[in-house]
Amino acid sequence: MQALVLAGGRSSRMGRDKSLMQIDGKSLIRITLERLIDSGHSVILVMASDEAQEFRQKSSVGELAKAAVWRRDDKPHSGMIEALLTGIRDGAIDATKPLQISSVDSPWLQSKLYSKLRMSMGKNIDIVVPYCKTPHPLHSLVRVDPLNEAINPGDGPLKNQIKAMRWKAVDCTGQGLQNVNSPSDLRMSSDS
Repeated sequence: MQALVLAGGRSSRMGRDKSLMQIDGKSLIRITLERLIDSGHSVILVMASDEAQEFRQKSSVGELAKAAVWRRDDKPHSGMIEALLTGIRDGAIDATKPLQISSVDSPWLQSKLYSKLRMSMGKNIDIVVPYCKTPHPLHSLVRVDPLNEAINPGDGPLKNQIKAMRWKAVDCTGQGLQNVNSPSDLRMSSDS
């Protein structure tokens, strides 16, 4: 199984690099890598914004850095869809196999969601999207070629663009899919 980790965001609402923030002594990028490895992903491509961010991320994950391949966005901070396209077009990704997309801002996501997405991927489905009150396309299981053909940076939000694909929503209630976008999100969740 293969995964693409989107970790090069600007984190403007957070005010600092989310991938390096820590919960219980672990960076969010480390938590994401551990979850993917534990659920059987043997090919993991991490998209960082630039060389400095890549270095900081690798330092924060220690020995786990060897378990992933790091790449940098073609144009740092040009957008999430641009980073996604750069990642799915990378030679480390096998376009003939489903690809698990993951972002670093959901540290409480339960790895059993990945199995649920895989079981829902049928022959006529190009993207399986976790859905809890709203779609979470940055944690979807996708077929690479149809995604590459369907999305474009100037065509609006990803959650709208994927509606043109053969997609399926999967309920992710109770799977810990809560995004961390601001310091208050991190405090609220760590207190609960």
